[in-house]
Amino acid sequence: MFNKIQEYQLEITTYCNATCPQCPRNINGGQVNPHLPLCHLSKEIIAQRFTSEICADLRQIFFCGSYGDPIIHPDFLDIVRDFRSKSSTIWIYIHTNGGLHDSHWWTELANIIGDHGKIDFGIDGLADTSHLYRRGVKFDDAINNAQTFIRAGGKAQWNFIVFKHNQHQIAQARTLSKLVGFEDILFRGTGRFLNHETLEESESWQVNPQRHEPYKLEVTDLQEYRNASMQRLEDLKQDYPDIREYFDTTPVKCDACVGNKVVITAEGLVVPCNFFEHNLYDARFYDRDIEPGANELHFVDGKNQVAEFINRYRSELDIHTNTLAQVQQSNFWTELVDSWDKTLDSGRIFECAFTCGQKLTKVWDQNKKVTSTYRYYITGNNRGLGLALTDRFNADGSSRSTGVDITKDIDKIVEDSIHYDVFINNAFDGPPDTEWANYGQVNLLQAVYKRWRDLGKTGWIFNIGSIGERTIVAPEPEFETYRVSKAALAHASKQCTQAYKEGLVKFKTTLITPDRLDTPLSRSRDSWTGSAVDCSHIADFINWCITIRDATVIEEISLFANLNDSDNI
Repeated sequence: MFNKIQEYQLEITTYCNATCPQCPRNINGGQVNPHLPLCHLSKEIIAQRFTSEICADLRQIFFCGSYGDPIIHPDFLDIVRDFRSKSSTIWIYIHTNGGLHDSHWWTELANIIGDHGKIDFGIDGLADTSHLYRRGVKFDDAINNAQTFIRAGGKAQWNFIVFKHNQHQIAQARTLSKLVGFEDILFRGTGRFLNHETLEESESWQVNPQRHEPYKLEVTDLQEYRNASMQRLEDLKQDYPDIREYFDTTPVKCDACVGNKVVITAEGLVVPCNFFEHNLYDARFYDRDIEPGANELHFVDGKNQVAEFINRYRSELDIHTNTLAQVQQSNFWTELVDSWDKTLDSGRIFECAFTCGQKLTKVWDQNKKVTSTYRYYITGNNRGLGLALTDRFNADGSSRSTGVDITKDIDKIVEDSIHYDVFINNAFDGPPDTEWANYGQVNLLQAVYKRWRDLGKTGWIFNIGSIGERTIVAPEPEFETYRVSKAALAHASKQCTQAYKEGLVKFKTTLITPDRLDTPLSRSRDSWTGSAVDCSHIADFINWCITIRDATVIEEISLFANLNDSDNI
């Protein structure tokens, strides 16, 4: 599962010009975390390990800034330049507070990155509020640097964490982002207020600056910007009176595996994700009184489980002494994946169940824009298009073969759906030797729509229709009920799309209307001519729909095939 890495998240430094109160680099906005080694990952070792051959196969390099800000690295421009020289198409993504350097530096960075990259500027408020979280960063510097970068041809997004103290500035920030030239502005509902020890959401966070008066950060009271998982905590506790049972049994949907990505720390250690990195250095794993605390399940025999696990393999995970290929061959990865089928007592990694379990997805819920980290649920996932989409997106789902029927188990499917970003309404209530006119897809869509609407949920619903619904006269009597049912789905789907356009819901709905599909079932029929719609093209379309601007929604797409032309599929 970790042998096809398409993205490396590089933590190239642990130095930063900011002291954000909820960042584990410091203690609640004050002193630097004493357990964090202060270092830069050298440009020489990066250049050695990331050869031209490796870069050619990568989708993205993400300078992530989990502990430090990448642009503070003294050789940052040289590092980016080296990646670009080795691949003209690799996507270079940078997360920064944007508060350093002059206009010449930002212009040069834009020229190096070119069209294949983007910068995510973390600016949490306007001039009078941004400093309350981005401590040590001047708002005007960040905005001016972003504008310089954009005017030089760079692509940029504004990342805005919503707190109570800045929630009144959302509309103004959205207007300013357009004036500056940001491609988008992302308002994030943070999961940072979760008390990990008690599994309760805190309404505030104490900030203790070293040379200023203490103050508190408060959770936004705007429902649409609250973290969805935080709101599901009480339901989770009711479902699992012994919360350990949930962590013992929840399926682990590993973010790293879904996105085919891993993290390299500033020390040069390759680990699955930033949360493993946090376990290594975060002060709360040494002093449990430090916010946001640590759960007792993070520890085994009084020792941090993840830190002990990593340290057992430290020499094998270090890129100073191993190539990236050698790191991938370590038993660390096999043991990690194997742990997900175990209980906590038998070796399951608690951080995996905690961060990437099915129902408490505080990180997944933060309005992410990186499509590789979205979660997909597909009905009818056992064959044909459903199976193809499942393989493409590493999706979860259900089918009659797994005991879940869209005509009988709507309530279960609906409740499962709220834990996912993308819901693909694919299963049909056939085949023709049973009742066809159950309108299973329509009924399921209506139920999912209502539940997502009531939760204020964001995301995407894709309804799989059929060109057959446009047939005026059905060729067979049994086909007529199929046609009518698909026609009903088309109308219902477009109504859901209209609801988004009118601001009634926050999720987008799209109808996909394909002609004959290239599937094993189609190929087995006597009518097969060698031509049909490729399932991968539908997957590509779904992926594209998720990347477009928030204000844009695709109501319907129809895909046709020349059924008599096998040479030009």
